[in-house]
Amino acid sequence: MSSKPFLTRLAMTTAILAAPFIAWLLGAKAALIVMALALGAGSYLLAGALEATPGHIHRWLRLIIGANLALAAACLALAIWLLFR
Repeated sequence: MSSKPFLTRLAMTTAILAAPFIAWLLGAKAALIVMALALGAGSYLLAGALEATPGHIHRWLRLIIGANLALAAACLALAIWLLFR
């Protein structure tokens, strides 16, 4: 049994829970980067679950993976924009 999914779930959960506190302590840029990492980790986990799910769910999982990646890209873009404005 591999510990990769457990470590990824742990990192994603920690990042999602820590983002508001990071925003409060360090500012919005840091929180956006943490949320982008959490969304990326979530997409990674969903991609791993894709092969273990029935065929009729694949389309929905791919849609959710795409939405997570789009939100992660938006978070990173906003963090970069805030950094250089």
